[in-house]
Amino acid sequence: MTHDDLSTLLRDHVAHDEPPAPLPTRSISAGRRRIRTRRLLATGGTVAALALTGAVAVPLVSGDDEPGRGSGIDPASAAALAAYDVERMPELMDDHVRAVLERSVPDLGAWTFSALDANSTDLPERYWEKASDLSVTYGGPEHQWDVSISHARSEAEGDPERYCREGLDDGTFLECAVDRTADGDVVVSNLWALRPMRGGASKVVNASRLDAARLETLSFERRVKVIKSETLITYASEKVRATDRDPATAVFATSYDDLAEIGTDPELVMPVPPRGENGCPTWTWSRPGESVSCE
Repeated sequence: MTHDDLSTLLRDHVAHDEPPAPLPTRSISAGRRRIRTRRLLATGGTVAALALTGAVAVPLVSGDDEPGRGSGIDPASAAALAAYDVERMPELMDDHVRAVLERSVPDLGAWTFSALDANSTDLPERYWEKASDLSVTYGGPEHQWDVSISHARSEAEGDPERYCREGLDDGTFLECAVDRTADGDVVVSNLWALRPMRGGASKVVNASRLDAARLETLSFERRVKVIKSETLITYASEKVRATDRDPATAVFATSYDDLAEIGTDPELVMPVPPRGENGCPTWTWSRPGESVSCE
């Protein structure tokens, strides 16, 4: 398994409780129908509307996402990459994310910043420039927001419409929609149910298992994934502790539109991380005496 494969598995929480099954309740099914016709608003205007029955192409680009090299990065993002300074990223990310979230959550409170390597290991500040993922997190177990920037080719490739359609059909997603901005960003918005696992990870609760899920462990998460290039991804999500097994009752404070505005922000970008040691595709931090493995 490559680092990209592992990253995809971790990012998408792709663990299922049951084989594919239809969605169980009227309210969830109605949510599916609503999400298929929803359209997002992004920074600066309306996202170009795309019917989910049409073709949606992920931006196919060449190069290594460096400005001016035909990477497919839009001009505003290219300018942000040219001025990139990783030491400014904690404050920059907080400023941009907080400006949107505090429209509906004025008491957002404290935040944490993380820079991770390809193995999802927290990096000390002196290695931030080698990070594969930068993120800011707000709130706590009952109600949490998370925004991350990363490079992962496996998470950017493929047909996003098919991704939504198959996730809805097999019960992974309770809602899913695909849109595209005027700048060419692909925006994938989904809702799913989660329960905690050991180590802080989460596991998807299949739609067919919602009625049997332990309510005290159940959460619902809205997540917006924005594909900005062949490898550059931003995620913006809001997760709330469930008070009912019906996702329509989840007390979300932030709209899909606001999450999409954060995800499509042209300044929330980072350069491709350096190649790793011993021929690894991405850099991983090893303490003195530790070996580095690409597996």
